[in-house]
Parts: sequence; structure tokens; C-alpha cells
Amino acid sequence: MRKTSANGWQFFVATLLIVIGVINIGQGLVALVTPEFYIATEANMLFLEYGAWGALLALWGAVLVIAGFSVLSGSTWARVFGVVLAALNIIAQLVFLFAMPLWSLVVIAVNVLVIYGMTAGWPSKAELRDQEAREAEASYRAGYRAAHEKPHEEKARTEKGRHAAEKAGGETREHEQPTS
Repeated sequence: MRKTSANGWQFFVATLLIVIGVINIGQGLVALVTPEFYIATEANMLFLEYGAWGALLALWGAVLVIAGFSVLSGSTWARVFGVVLAALNIIAQLVFLFAMPLWSLVVIAVNVLVIYGMTAGWPSKAELRDQEAREAEASYRAGYRAAHEKPHEEKARTEKGRHAAEKAGGETREHEQPTS
């Protein structure tokens, strides 16, 4: 399990999954409430009528939204879960293709992008270990430099300041009037 923060691909894929989920919820609600909105009649549907498709798509959309938020955890199970859901959503959109062809094709394309982002666009564990090692080494070196360079500079400045203060302090004391 990764302990580092989410990278750009994680945010991108999570956002896409959430958007796809919201789109599916919208498709489902429209199928439930206004089935005449769709191009195909219920007789032309491959299987199930619009009411069943509406319930299925709405529930499926909620699961996709949850998957989108789980991808941000960076864990492997969330990635696998997201890939499986995106692949299943492609199949669902293919079946729903008769009802709304262009929109289903757009959603299928976005699902393909999600699958790509969760498989090819993610850094491997070896790359993450190398990056963490480089960051740790850079941190160590910066701290080492700061610890060894600063004291010498500070010491030199402090000694200059003390000499100047002693010199100035000695002169002012000679000219000072005693207070009673």
C-alpha cells in the first residue's frame, strides 16, 4: 500500500469516474422518469425496459462515484475495482447504445480513458520507491548543508557583531555620565 499522496493520474481518473457515475445517475433518472426522451422505443431495446434500465444505471452510477473516491486512496484494490467497473460500464453502455448512440459512445470513450489512466498512466512501485529514495536523499543533503554551512556563517556574523558592540560599548561608556 502506498503511503505517498495522490498523483496527477489518480486525481484525473478519480474525477472521470465520479463524472461518469453522475452521468449514469442522470441517464438512469431520465430513463425512470421520461423514457420517451430516448431514441429507441422499449420494443427496440436489447433487453429490459426503460424502468429497469433506469434503476440499474442509477445504482451503477452511485457505485462508480464511490469507486472514484476510493481511487484517491491510492491502494491497489481501488485501482482494480475502478478498472473492473469501467469495463463493465463499457458493456452496459454498449447495450444502451440503441437508446442514445452518441452519448453512449462518448461515455464509452471516457471509460476507455479511465482504464488507460489506471493501468498505463500509474507509476510502478519501483518508480515510486526510487522517487521516494531520491526525495529522502535530497532532503538529507539539504539538511546536511544547512546544518554545516549556517553555523559558520552565523558564528562569523555573531563574532563581528560582538566585536563591533564591544568596541562601540567601550567608547560609549567612556563618554557616559554616571547616573545617580
